[in-house]
Amino acid sequence: TKRLERALKRIQLLKREIEEYYQGYVVTKNLIELRNLVLVSEMIVRCALQRKESRGLHYTLDYPQTSNEIRDSVLIPPDFDAVSPLVVS
Repeated sequence: TKRLERALKRIQLLKREIEEYYQGYVVTKNLIELRNLVLVSEMIVRCALQRKESRGLHYTLDYPQTSNEIRDSVLIPPDFDAVSPLVVS
């Protein structure tokens, strides 16, 4: 948990730095991509901090066991095809 909390603090520092840069300079594709990467990183760390179990790559010393109660917490539609591109309209 300490490492995740430290990671979250570093991510928040990066986020603030990017936002300051974002406000004062020309917005580029790379800057938007960087901002999105930091946002996704923050979401992953926040979700990992909320976990009360270990699952896959999200192993935590505080909760080393897996839980069958929340085993299916990621919802995937039955007709989901991971190979085909997702078309968003």
